[in-house]
Amino acid sequence: MNDAVPQQLYAVLVALQSDTLLLPNLAVAEVVAMQNLRPLSGSPAWFAGLLSWQGLELPVARFELLNNGGADLPGRRTRIAIINAVSTRLSAGRYGLLAEGYPHLVTLNRAALRPAELRPQDSPGLVLSRVKVASQEALIPNLERIEQEMAAVLSEAPG
Repeated sequence: MNDAVPQQLYAVLVALQSDTLLLPNLAVAEVVAMQNLRPLSGSPAWFAGLLSWQGLELPVARFELLNNGGADLPGRRTRIAIINAVSTRLSAGRYGLLAEGYPHLVTLNRAALRPAELRPQDSPGLVLSRVKVASQEALIPNLERIEQEMAAVLSEAPG
């Protein structure tokens, strides 16, 4: 047995309105309420706004809309998952994704994951893969691509 290859991975399932993200556990820094979110004029529909968090202004996205899907207006269960950036494109080093409720911690091994079909609306380059975790389908997003899209919106923002 090779000790260098982990037998288990710790991840989180982040529920969206019409989908579920599967992220590494270390990707999620915190989950907060939506109360400090303000819109950014002229931004695309998927860009939920800017969040004041620990003295930083974090961009926040609605992944379903970024991935060509639909979503209702945020409800009372809607939270913002603060994500640790994987690139240096965002000056704050973090960003937010709208989520429904709190992420679920899951322990994964090879037997727990099965491949699933991509959906027709899945954006190439944004969705790396879809998987089944037990009976639940989830998608693995390209975090660098999310950060690239957010950085592009911020670079075009006035002010």
